[in-house]
Amino acid sequence: MNIISETRRRRHGRGRFAAIGLAASVLLILGACIQGPWDYYPENPPPFRGVFLTGYVLAKNPVRHVCFERVLDLSEEATQAFAFYDSADVRIAGRFSGAVDTLVLEAVQDTPNCFQGDIRDTVENGQAYDLTARFRWDSAGTEITSVLTAQAKVPTLFKLHDTAAAPSVAFTPGIPENIFTPQFVALLPDGVRNTLNEEFPEVLPLIVDAPKDSAGNPVVDSTTALGIYIKANGAKIQARLLELLGRDLAPYAKGATLYYMNGALNTLSHYFASERSQDVGCVLISQRFDSNSGRPETRFDSPVGIKPDSDQYYFPGYIRRLLIYPDAKGSKGWNLLDTMGVVNTWFHTKKNTLYFYGFEPAYYSYLSTVLQVDGGGGGDVDPRIKAKYNVQGGAGIFAGGIPDSFDVYIDTVPGTLVYPLQVTHALYCEKEGWNDNKDCREYYPRYCRDNAYKPPVCASAAVTACLFADQSPPDTALKALCAPVADTAKLNGLSREEGEDDYCVQRGFPADDPVCAGTSGTSGTKGANARCLETQGIDGCKETLWDYCLDHAWQPDSVCGPGLASYCHDKPRLSETLCKHADAWCAANPGSVLCK
Repeated sequence: MNIISETRRRRHGRGRFAAIGLAASVLLILGACIQGPWDYYPENPPPFRGVFLTGYVLAKNPVRHVCFERVLDLSEEATQAFAFYDSADVRIAGRFSGAVDTLVLEAVQDTPNCFQGDIRDTVENGQAYDLTARFRWDSAGTEITSVLTAQAKVPTLFKLHDTAAAPSVAFTPGIPENIFTPQFVALLPDGVRNTLNEEFPEVLPLIVDAPKDSAGNPVVDSTTALGIYIKANGAKIQARLLELLGRDLAPYAKGATLYYMNGALNTLSHYFASERSQDVGCVLISQRFDSNSGRPETRFDSPVGIKPDSDQYYFPGYIRRLLIYPDAKGSKGWNLLDTMGVVNTWFHTKKNTLYFYGFEPAYYSYLSTVLQVDGGGGGDVDPRIKAKYNVQGGAGIFAGGIPDSFDVYIDTVPGTLVYPLQVTHALYCEKEGWNDNKDCREYYPRYCRDNAYKPPVCASAAVTACLFADQSPPDTALKALCAPVADTAKLNGLSREEGEDDYCVQRGFPADDPVCAGTSGTSGTKGANARCLETQGIDGCKETLWDYCLDHAWQPDSVCGPGLASYCHDKPRLSETLCKHADAWCAANPGSVLCK
């Protein structure tokens, strides 16, 4: 499945997008093009046009993630704000909290295509859970009933060891980046230094005896003996040194604080082991990091020495999927689940919580064929590989797993360049466009206020902030902060209009507020209420309204009722799931110009 998004651009370049759709004929590009013991399609199958399930039951947890989607054509849009179905009945039978029962799941209020059980009914280890879901829905104008069934099997045992292991240099502060210095050599573990001296007996005397600069570091250039030796042997020495350091491991307990490994060392890994039953087919690892953390600069991102743009250090949200390890043996006979590595470069500063999910084999069959994820993955999928679902009457996955977690705190040595998330967040949004996605739109006012509205992009935000500051009770501190920029921005018709649009949409188009109901700008153009509610066609106010409604789940209230109507009548009608709610609003408001 391919995630489809429509992108629109505002007049000043702040991007906006409308909705997300699901393509029926293309698989989600998340994984690598891999070979494996799977069946191949003898010919192109017809595109799947039914209901797709993504569901999990996790031991010691209530049922919280059972989601369905109506698979769409490439020209359609989808939204999770409204149910794709007319009626639904979703049930899971199995053992919950010590008793066999059949749960009737309820639709989640803001995302009604997802279902959840009662918080008191928790999943148990080693149990099978049978799902039956019945949907009555409109398929291309025809009312049909789809019945999906699937069984998830929760493994019997999965538990992380209480200790992990990391290279011993991760316990030592102050290790410099340059490996060809006396300071670096002095901090090496004795065994590593001795092995290096045995295999490369020339290098240590050269490092110690080389001419030094004012900081005491060896002069390494083409004219020195050390420089000549490093040019000929440096890459081999560094590779061998990293191999030795990667093997020189030391244990640490949950909650320990270790140092980020800089420079050439940042490709080394921490290792985690587990106790598990034979029915664990794979382990998925994800990461939660501190909202006030930072991302240390790494060479891993730049293997040829070209530094990436700083915005590439940003990851939206605070949880991300890292990789998946299958239950498989390596070339030397050891099981991958006994030494699950997490590369140092993935760690953020401060608290990192690593979540490990021991899943049943069906989940890896799904990932390796449908998403074609092999470990971290990356690249194009192979369309010849036959998808392996465990769902009947539809498509998708319903999998059982056991979660566990491991906390580790990461500190940095002085001199390490760390990109705070707030900085990388702003750089990312400046590059993508501050209105390109919900993440950036929500961060925009906070970013502008934190920076006293001084960045050029914050002119309209200053106008909006000052309009809110004037409301009762007035916010004098905010007014003092935004006024210098807002007063200048009001001379620019575009910035003033954009700021007023945001303000009026957020307030729900108050008829008694002259800012919204009157005129806008020095040219006397219509105010936000008129442009958003009383005119046809697309303009800046409509785009502001649609983005606001998108971020608020398109709830058809006094603001997003008109938003739905204008979206479906001013634009091509691409989502019947969405637009049938627009039709209902228009039926209740037959005189609105937005419905013509």
